[in-house]
Amino acid sequence: MSCDDRIPLWIAADPPRVGRQDTVLVVTGDAEPQAGYAAIRHAEAAAVAQHGGCACCRVPSDLVTLLRQLFLERVRGETVFDAVVIDGNRKLIEQAMTDPLVAARYELRGVNL
Repeated sequence: MSCDDRIPLWIAADPPRVGRQDTVLVVTGDAEPQAGYAAIRHAEAAAVAQHGGCACCRVPSDLVTLLRQLFLERVRGETVFDAVVIDGNRKLIEQAMTDPLVAARYELRGVNL
């Protein structure tokens, strides 16, 4: 997968109230998700780092696991979407982007939609 084929990943502390049918919303906090998205998923965002472990040896967070799963669902045609919006803070999402598989499949675009 080339860099141009990566899935756009947006950060939104307050996602749009009206969802977009081509977008998956990932909620990392206690906020109530809005309807209208292609799919809505919940994830805990904290990674469990092993002492002295690098990013590839870290136990994947729920967010990393969810992003991996979303990609597989997209490839299989189980969930159709063109982008992902994560309701969370930039630091948590940047930590998820240190995962080699997530970084290869998603492109962090910014904080606005």
